[in-house]
Amino acid sequence: MTSMMTAALMTALLSLGADSDASLTVTVEGLQTPEGAVMMALYADEASWNGGDAVEGRRVVVQGLTATVEFASLPAGDYAIRMFHDVDGDGELDTNLMGIPSEPFAFSNNARGNFGPASWADAVFTVSPGGNAHALDLQ
Repeated sequence: MTSMMTAALMTALLSLGADSDASLTVTVEGLQTPEGAVMMALYADEASWNGGDAVEGRRVVVQGLTATVEFASLPAGDYAIRMFHDVDGDGELDTNLMGIPSEPFAFSNNARGNFGPASWADAVFTVSPGGNAHALDLQ
């Protein structure tokens, strides 16, 4: 009986790991200059999106007018992305005197915000087990 329960538990754990192991490839198009870096943050829930910490972040050096950002070993589920093109490479989103970003930025689903970032509801998308792709356009 114990060996049968152990086998069932092992099967459940293995299938859980397989179902939750996902990867995400994000392509950023419309970069205006092949300089600086793409700074990207991945969020897994609305509370984090509205002021918490990102699940993962990436900095990818820009070498053309398109950039690719990879996230591996993610649990399947809902996510949203905030990103900006750090043209001057200083690691910060530059803003003007009124606090409006002066460097290009985008949100997943190419969502737009009104006097602030896009809402979670507009930016959220689902990452399924296996390979996933998402595209952002800065134009």
